[in-house]
Amino acid sequence: MNRLYQAHCCLFDCLLRFQSDELFARYGDEVREVFREELSDAWREGPGAIARVWSGFLAETIALANPRYAVRFRRLFAASVLGSGLAVGAAFGFYSVGPSPVVHAFSQEGSNLQSSPPAPTPGDLVQLPNGHKMFLECSGDPNAGPIVILANGRGLGTADSWALVQQKLPSSIRVCSYDAIGAGRSDHVQESPQSRSIDQVVSEMHSLFQAAGLKQPYVLVGASVGGILVRRYQQQYPQEVGGLVFVDSSHEEMEWRDAAISPQIDPNWNNPAFLRDNGFLPDHQRLTWRADIPLIDLERSEKVPLSAFPSLTQQQVDALNHEWHSFQVDLAGRSRYGEYRLVAGSGHMMHRQKPEAIADAIRDVVTQVGSELLISEVTDRDPWERMRLDVERVID
Repeated sequence: MNRLYQAHCCLFDCLLRFQSDELFARYGDEVREVFREELSDAWREGPGAIARVWSGFLAETIALANPRYAVRFRRLFAASVLGSGLAVGAAFGFYSVGPSPVVHAFSQEGSNLQSSPPAPTPGDLVQLPNGHKMFLECSGDPNAGPIVILANGRGLGTADSWALVQQKLPSSIRVCSYDAIGAGRSDHVQESPQSRSIDQVVSEMHSLFQAAGLKQPYVLVGASVGGILVRRYQQQYPQEVGGLVFVDSSHEEMEWRDAAISPQIDPNWNNPAFLRDNGFLPDHQRLTWRADIPLIDLERSEKVPLSAFPSLTQQQVDALNHEWHSFQVDLAGRSRYGEYRLVAGSGHMMHRQKPEAIADAIRDVVTQVGSELLISEVTDRDPWERMRLDVERVID
């Protein structure tokens, strides 16, 4: 099984070479990691899921290919797909008799599918009120607070994706990560994770934290669309959240603002069901969310190159990069205690490329929230003292 998995990965690495040199240099590692994560999840579901992962990435490879290869590749693909489909499927395990057992065992250096059972993972399966079980992994001082929770966007992903960040945090900080429903060691439901709404995911997060007895308040950390997820959680359960860290976060206005640059970026930009389920706002609707709690927004330094969007002009790509930066600045300003940080040498997969930058931000927010808790204990008996300390903080 290990050789078969590696064969899939090698084939995908070959397909990456069809992309432009600039795109491959900047984003090749990120694309490779995303593919391996999706392939590993699909392996557990069976041949149909593996085939869907491959079809999606083949389409993206064609779309992102350098123009001098695109026409030739399309012709080759169209002519050979019918004749070679069964041969490739048989060679790389798309088709099999009966279910194939899958083991998830990821090392720090990358994916490595093992043919024997992995060592027990430090963590627990927590049963939710609806009967489903979710995997939760916590490290650090059990008595420490506030608790840091590393969230998975839209409920997609596993605790493994945050492993490097979790390892960078000191043992004095209690930090938890989890496998979303439908991923990793958590229960796999009949519906796909992509079809489940953000409100459903928030409800499951809340149930998990309550069932596990995690002590409030939480510091929630969200990357990419996970930023929207943790904002939605704070909006629904404000009393539970003491601080936030956004890691190159998506923005609720992103779909319609990007569509103003080019509707080709995402055909779903005006699809009400898609927007609602993913937490995006409809056309020209503005984000009203605000939370005056400790908050740090981290932005990648690497800009999206023109080769990532072959159908756009350089001016349009520059506008996209400008919008992304404006999203990060806006999010940092949604709290009077907010802070913006640009992370040098990082692309969108910051939790893999610069985990130490995320860990530093988490430490700073935890310190701020901890100070806030101490102040609250002291000033609950003296509201005027609280007011004085707030004024001093604003002045500083």
